[in-house]
Formats: sequence, C-alpha cells, structure tokens
Amino acid sequence: MQLSRTLFALLLTFFISTTLTHAQLFEDFEDGSKAGYSGATVSLSTGDWFLDDALLGDLSNDKFNGDQSVRMDRRDGKTGNIYMQFDKPNGADEVSFYLAHYGNQAEEAALQVQYSIDGGSSWQNIGDEIPAPFELTEYTIPVQVDGNIRFKFIQSSGTDRMNIDDIRITDYIAPQEDATINVFVDEESLEHQMTISFPTTLTGNESSKTIEIRNSGSNLLEIDSVVVGYPFSISALQDSSLGFNESTELTLTFSPEQQGQYLNIQGLKIGSNATNHSDFTLSVQGDAVDADGIIPISTARELTEGEVVSIAGIVTVAEEFEGPMYFQDETGGIAWYYSEMRDNTAGFFSNVSRGDSIYLTGELGSFNELKQIVGDSPQFEFKSNETPLEPIAISVSAMNTGNFEGQLVALNVEIDHTGALQGNTNYQVSDQTGVGELRISSFTDIVGSTAPTGVTTIVGVVSNFRGTYQIQPRDLNDIDAVTNEIPGEDISKDETLDIVTWNIEWFGSASNGPEDDEIQLNNVITVIDSIDADLFALQEISNATMFNRLIDSLDAYDGILASFSQTQKTAYLYKTSTINVVSSGLLTLGQVSYDWANGRYPLELSFQAVFDQEIRDIKAYNIHAKALGEQEDYVRRRDASITLKNYLDQNEAESNVIVIGDYNDEILASSVGGQDSPYKNFDDDSEYTILTKTLEERGFTSYSGFSMIDHITITSELMDEYFEGTERVENPSYIGSYLSQTSDHYPVWVRFRWGIITSNEDEALSTVNHIQLNQNYPNPFNPTTTISYSLDQTTNVSLEVFDLMGRKVSTLVQGRQTAGEKTINFDASSLASGVYIYRLVAGGQVLTKKMVLLK
Repeated sequence: MQLSRTLFALLLTFFISTTLTHAQLFEDFEDGSKAGYSGATVSLSTGDWFLDDALLGDLSNDKFNGDQSVRMDRRDGKTGNIYMQFDKPNGADEVSFYLAHYGNQAEEAALQVQYSIDGGSSWQNIGDEIPAPFELTEYTIPVQVDGNIRFKFIQSSGTDRMNIDDIRITDYIAPQEDATINVFVDEESLEHQMTISFPTTLTGNESSKTIEIRNSGSNLLEIDSVVVGYPFSISALQDSSLGFNESTELTLTFSPEQQGQYLNIQGLKIGSNATNHSDFTLSVQGDAVDADGIIPISTARELTEGEVVSIAGIVTVAEEFEGPMYFQDETGGIAWYYSEMRDNTAGFFSNVSRGDSIYLTGELGSFNELKQIVGDSPQFEFKSNETPLEPIAISVSAMNTGNFEGQLVALNVEIDHTGALQGNTNYQVSDQTGVGELRISSFTDIVGSTAPTGVTTIVGVVSNFRGTYQIQPRDLNDIDAVTNEIPGEDISKDETLDIVTWNIEWFGSASNGPEDDEIQLNNVITVIDSIDADLFALQEISNATMFNRLIDSLDAYDGILASFSQTQKTAYLYKTSTINVVSSGLLTLGQVSYDWANGRYPLELSFQAVFDQEIRDIKAYNIHAKALGEQEDYVRRRDASITLKNYLDQNEAESNVIVIGDYNDEILASSVGGQDSPYKNFDDDSEYTILTKTLEERGFTSYSGFSMIDHITITSELMDEYFEGTERVENPSYIGSYLSQTSDHYPVWVRFRWGIITSNEDEALSTVNHIQLNQNYPNPFNPTTTISYSLDQTTNVSLEVFDLMGRKVSTLVQGRQTAGEKTINFDASSLASGVYIYRLVAGGQVLTKKMVLLK
C-alpha cells in the first residue's frame, strides 16, 4: 500500500543500551573450522576442544543455531565424541545444549554426557542417555560439582550422525547456611539496587522481561511480596517457598500510555526472609515514544522486535545486493527486507535508486542479528530525489562497535588479501584502530576484480552477521579494485569448445547435500543453461535417477555416468551437436583403488570435438581425488596423481588430453601442512599445463570461499587451441541461495578455439593487427630485462608484475597509449630470485607471461 508523500517528516535522535553479565561458559561453535571427521583439536572461543569422528558442519542437513554446529558420526564403526581440553573453573551448576538428528535420519541415536575433575584422566557419566530428536531441541542436566571441571559429549548409540550446538555451563553455586536470595533478569544476574532497563517502547504497547528469584541457601527462602510501581507491572507469584537452588519466575512488564522517560528508583521490591537482602530492590527505567507519526531510525532500532514503526530516510542500497534495501536518516540506518523486492515482482529495482527518499511503516525484526524491517504487508512510499548521501568517515574500531549498523560509511584501510575478490566471501581489513571484516556480495560487479594494495578507501554499508559487523561495498566505484576482464566475451559459443568442471554437492541426495532435490535440480539446470558449455565434467552425482532427469531436461545434452560402486559418482554432460563420443569407461590400468578414494577411478571419455568442419580427437579424464586434510589423504592424492601421469606419459604421449575434475587440493602448495602440491608432477612437466593454476595465483577459490581445488590440465598438443585468459570461476549470482541449495563448489571453465591464434606464446606478427604480449628478453635475467608488446588501437594500458602469490610488485605502465610496438625496461634489483608474472590489460584483453629472475 502506498501513502501520501506529505508524510516525510522531522527526524529525531535517541540512543540507549544496557549490558548485563552472568558467570558461565557458552560455546556456540561459530568461531572454529573443521571439515573432516578425523580426530583433531579445534580452537574455539572458549578454548581448545577435541573433535573425534566429528566435524563442524554447515550443510543444509545439519541442524544448528547460527552458522554451524558439531556433527558427530557413528557410521562404519565410528564413535563420534567431543570434549574440552581445558578446565572450567568455578565448577558447574548445570549444563545445557541443543541436540538433533542429522538430516532426515530416522534411526535411533542417543547422546551421553560425561564430566572429569582430574584434567580428563577419567570420566564419569552424568544423567541418562538422551535420544536425539528430529528437530534441534534444548536439554539441561543438573551437575552441581565444584572446582575445575571439563565435559565430554558422546554419541553413545545409533549408526548415523547427530548435531550438537550451543553448550552452556553455569557456575557451581555453593549452598549458604541461611536463606539467600539471587535475582536474574532474562537469565542475567543482578545485584541489589542495580537497574533494569527496558528498550524504547511505543505508547499503547508493552515490553516485558523475565524475573527469576532463586535461593542459594540451605534453609527455605520465604518470599513475602513482590511489588512494582506504574507504568510497570509484575505477574503473580507462583511459588513463595524455595529450597536450595530452587527458583520461581515472574514477568515484569512496561506498559506506557504516554510519551516520556520513566524511572522508578526503588521500582521493584522483593520482600523475603533472605539474610543477604530481606528487601531486595531494583530500579526500573524505560522510555516511551508516540506510536503515531514518524520516529527517528535510532529510536526505532531500540524498540522490541515485533513492534510496528513508521520511519523515513534516504536510500543508500537499492538493488545492489538483491536482498535487503538500506536507508538512513540523520540518526541512524536500517535494512528493509520485503519478499517482493527479492523476487522483483513489484518492479522495485527499476524504480528505486540511491538517494531516493522513502517512507515506511512496517514490523521491526532481524535476520542473523541484522536489524531490519520485515513482514509481508508494509506501507511505503518512495520519492525520487537522486541525491545520494555522502558516507560517514569512521575507523574500523568504530564499525566494530555496532553503532553504525545500517549506515553508509567510508573506511581507510588495508585489505589482508591479494588477488581476486570473490562473492559471498569475507576478507580482513585493518587500520590503526583494529581489524574488521569486508564482505563481498556475489551480486555486485566487484566479484573477480583484483583487490587494491596498500591503504585504500572502501565505501559501503555496515551490515551485521551474527554479531560480526562488516562493510559491504555496493559496486566497483566503492572500492579501488581492478576489473577482471576475460578476453573473447564477444565471441559466440558456436565458435569455441567450452569445457567445465563442477562438483555438484551430493547431487540428488537430500540426506547428505542440499535438502530439497527439486530445487537443486532446477538450479543445476539454470547454471548449465547459463554457461552453455559443450562438455561438463561433473562430480558427486549421488542419484542416477536424478542424473537421468537432468539429461532429459536438457534437450541439447546427453550424459555418461561412472560405473564404480561409490555413492559419489563422476559423470559427463555433453552437447550432441559438437561432441561425438567414441568410447568411455573407468581407467583402472596401473591405478591403485585405495589411492582413488577406494575405487573412484578416473572416468575416461574419448571424443571428437567438431567446429567449423574441423575435428579434434580428445581424451578427457574426470577425477574426484581423495578428500580431507589428513596426511594420509594427501599421500593418497599424491600417489594417485603419480600413477595417472605415468599412464598418460606411457600411453597417451601424442594425444590431446584433458585431466579435469575435483583435485581436492591446490596447485601452488598442498593445503596439508604447506607440502608440495600432489600435482607438482604435472605442474613441473612442460608437456602439461594446469590452465586453472592462474586462478589460484590470482586468489580465486572454487570450493566455497576456502580454496581453489577444481582444476583443468591439458597436454601440450592442445595449447595452440587454448583460448588463453578464458579460465574462470563461474559466479552463479543468478541463483539466490546457491551455496545452501545447489553446491559448495563453483563451476570452473575454459575455452578452446580452432584455427585461430589464441595463445600469446606465438611469435610476434610483423604487422600489428591484434594486441600481443611478447616474452621478455633476456629470460632468465639479472636484474633487468625488456618487455615488449603490441597494440592494434589507442587504448588504456596497464602493465603490472606479480609474484606467484598474486602480490603486485611493480606497475610498469598505467595510462592511455597509441597503437604500435611498445617496449619497457624492468629493473628487479629490489626483488628476490624467483618466478614472476607480468600482466598486460589492454583493449578488453588480459595477457600474461612468466619470467625468471636469477641472482
């Protein structure tokens, strides 16, 4: 519904906050990272925990509060358990936690809790086994043990998996001799004569808090009365006699009828026979604002969630994140999420721009702790002003306070990252005041650009994800990043052979991967249609029926599924118009089943690629190497790589070969202990080129936001046909919830082109009719060398030098140049010996070469 533009009104300033503390240990498992089940220590916010046959899971089948939880495993003889490797002082009064089955498993499973008071030398059961429910459910076990203590949580029965999250251990309470009163407000301890502060409340509405009265004495606590003054009220006392550690709860309510500030110095009085405070008093305060008319955003932010508020401001984020819109007034900022905005069914994005005014009446809520206006029936009005707000210059420490949540700010910071910036990924930024988070949305044009080096200015809104405040730039204008330009984007797919590797997380297995098979299938179809490649090498195909449905849904494609017995199979999808299959099957000759994840052998595809009446005979080997980060897993990947290369060297030395798939490790160095990559044997051999290594060098990741482990390698016979610079990690921003509903890997792909020079390794042409980058001379060099290149038009030119970690070490050219042959000298006197990459960006093309400095 739309309202009159005359309702844009006066904006006011108001802010209030209250913090209470209570002695306890609380572990929510949000700060750690562990992807494998093998036993290992994980550093968490509370200390070091040991997770054995357990990991930290965030899949759609995991049950968790927040971002992840512990997943314990009892399949195949495993005995999932976790335990504290540190003592909690002050003992334990009780331990609570959330428990659930993993996924849709219906098998019986149970949890046993144990504790140790001798540093983990011996353990004692406490409480009975607790059967795991389907939904995440909270359980509390009384402990009442004093002194140093630690806990262990064991999946004691069942044959599958379970989740545990949010473990809370309260301090031991030593019984006093006489009746002793303790008062808690919303589970936080308050001392006599402290203050209870209510959030700002709209007139005619109410806010409430839970008051718990507990006796920590051996004698009975007899409560005589509980009273409070207007406009506060207290519910009736249910239990007036409390034994040791017994408690009773009441509800304290703030119900203002008029706008104003309310403070009752002795507002809440509890009369009892307690020897510590027979008259326990607490001050009670609250502020009320008129429910009619526009209120300041800062005031609205302090209201109780569920309140309906009217606010106005200037739009700072419209369609850029394809999620919440942001706007702010003179007092603060806030997000607004409306499902019709996300679906774009109301045409919002085409009508709203930064700088427009907005009036909004809606329900106050939050998502992942980000305050926002929510609900399906907002009242709103936009006014086209097109006067964007200037960002507020703040420090990182100021951002981390949360005081600027929802506002447009500017930070002068350094980014702790070199190379490509990827979507749905966080990076650390820092200034002299502290360290904070930079969040790159996958929907912006920032994705794939190269991060700036040194101190730079970042503009963006301050968002909040579960208590972590982060700056989110809206586009390349907000961050001084260099655009990643891929050559040949104007060349039709009909003129190239496009090849993709893609691990589709547990495709068709809702109990292990994304929980809705139909959504996953539809998303996969969307990605395939978008890329429109000739050949897809797929991994983790876990449902043959679903794979056949995928083929049936794609008129231009046919498919081949591996025949090995493992649930996670490899497969090919290929365009029948350009790919003629000659044969397919598992490569077992010379291979060791154990090295290939106990039988996940390479899937060989022999085919003919046909373009413009030219034919290339090609053999592709789709691999899904052994996963996880233990030394044993690394050795198996390395040995599998050795046997595969030995086979290719001996049997396919003259063939056009592609080794494609989920390598489950990186190329520059292994993810296991910084050892050599298990694929170093391919990388060191000039007969092979790992085309996607450059993506890793530039900071791209293919496995979520963690590592570049999906790769494509070719033999020298195909290098002349390779369209250099076309390697890329697909940004599937057109899928709204890609990581949760499609896959935890991004597609990686490259292009080939027949009959045309596509590699800048070719000799320079005598006439400049295209942009070309030549090999430096001399090479190797010490300490100077000459770099030459050719331009076919007047254009902006960037010539930069990077080390193998993707860090820029020198800028040689930055500006506009005319067409013709160009040369420039490079002096590397200040650099260490090693391999360096020089990159030419000109005329929409990106060309790179390597050079070697030997001192």
